[in-house]
Amino acid sequence: MVWAAIALCMLASGPAANTLAAPGAAQVSSDATVRGKEFWQGIAKNDYNPPAGETAAELSRSLSPLLASPDPELRDEIGYTTFAYWIYQKRLLSPDDLRPLIAEWLANLKNNVGTTGSDSVLRRSFSALVLSVVVARDNAAPFLDEAQFRAILEDALAYADAEKDLRGYDPEKGWMHSAAHTADLLKFLGRSRYLTSADQSAILSAVARKMSTASLVFTFGEDERMARAVLSLIARPDFDAAAFRSWLAMMKPAFPDDKRPTLAQLAAYQNRKNLLSKLEVLLVGLPADAPHAKEVAPVVEEALKSAF
Repeated sequence: MVWAAIALCMLASGPAANTLAAPGAAQVSSDATVRGKEFWQGIAKNDYNPPAGETAAELSRSLSPLLASPDPELRDEIGYTTFAYWIYQKRLLSPDDLRPLIAEWLANLKNNVGTTGSDSVLRRSFSALVLSVVVARDNAAPFLDEAQFRAILEDALAYADAEKDLRGYDPEKGWMHSAAHTADLLKFLGRSRYLTSADQSAILSAVARKMSTASLVFTFGEDERMARAVLSLIARPDFDAAAFRSWLAMMKPAFPDDKRPTLAQLAAYQNRKNLLSKLEVLLVGLPADAPHAKEVAPVVEEALKSAF
């Protein structure tokens, strides 16, 4: 995905939506005309610049529905990648342009959440992914106020627990990757200036639940993406070492004692083991002066000893 190289249909109702829809901002239309694939391919070939006479803000109304497309080119290579350029690299979308889109994408996280086996996961998963780009933009060039940040954090944590469709990749429909995209969102939220010690614990708990309750063993890089979300907390100047140690003690992988363990027990063991293994590798690869790396790496290594 391009975002890895970079670093990095309805409005929500209620208080969160009110904080994200700026007065006078263009509202995202659920019935906006969707342009043809050739139109979007032309924008990609033009270094993701909108054609003459059109703006990224106007085109976003037609681009956003592509995040739900079962066509991997439309969804990933056009929808997501174009937004990544417009939001982060080129910053063609202003804060006022982004607020109604954020409200739409937060609403998308709840769209048929809890169901499995349908294409509805694509809208949710890729909405989480573009929200990660929004938060990365805010980390680099602040524009969200704390209430807007909290709306995204709360919905991201809720989505992490509610999403049950954990398919990683489909040969025909491409990347689905809801767990990985959730991890990306948590990673950038974990770098925010607004994050509190309690929020650090909340993110760690969300990662623990995802890796401990998944109905399968993650095999498409989700464990590494979750490890990077944890690493974003470790790298903070205000890293809560005590909360991390408590989390690590709970995450310590232990093979089930049962003579006939369930598939769920085995999946939890393997996912925890894989997560901590990836975290250890990432910590070892950090520069010697990286914040907290020296104090954290040995305790992660110790937690893994019994798993090998």
